[in-house]
Amino acid sequence: MHELDTSISKFDSKYFTPDNDLTGKTYSLPEEILYVKNGEENEEPNRKHDEAILSQMRTELDHLGMTEAVTDTSIAVAITIIEQNNSGVIWVPGGGWWGGYYPPYPGWGWGGYYPWYPAYYNFKTGSIIIEMGDYENRNMIEETIPLIYGGALDGLLQGSDSNIGARIENGIDELFNQAPFN
Repeated sequence: MHELDTSISKFDSKYFTPDNDLTGKTYSLPEEILYVKNGEENEEPNRKHDEAILSQMRTELDHLGMTEAVTDTSIAVAITIIEQNNSGVIWVPGGGWWGGYYPPYPGWGWGGYYPWYPAYYNFKTGSIIIEMGDYENRNMIEETIPLIYGGALDGLLQGSDSNIGARIENGIDELFNQAPFN
């Protein structure tokens, strides 16, 4: 499945300039990762990958020259895991040869037609969204923080736990090897 994984990022080029790198800045990570399942907040998520995600984020941000802080932070980091279960049914023409038609035999015309039959599908997709906000320039009145970075890993949450964990680790590493961090 890893060949279908995608990592993309978008950042505020006005914030990430040669004069304004992240060295010496502080960051805060969330106490818990937010989980959204099928469009709604998941109140009882499976948190088996949380510590690995938070640990890797610490490693990546520390590598950029930043320091974790509980108070007086420069950059606020939010992490969301989005899970979407997709299932349904499609109706496909019947089997047999030549798209559902019997082979023609003399005197049979074009042959008989098999009826349509249902094919059921179910698959799960997962995304991890990492957002960074400029906490130093937050708007206290509107209670907003300017977004300076957004990264997304898509195609996750299918496979074994160890496979998913490795794909998450590779994806986060890939995000931090893209602009503006490289």
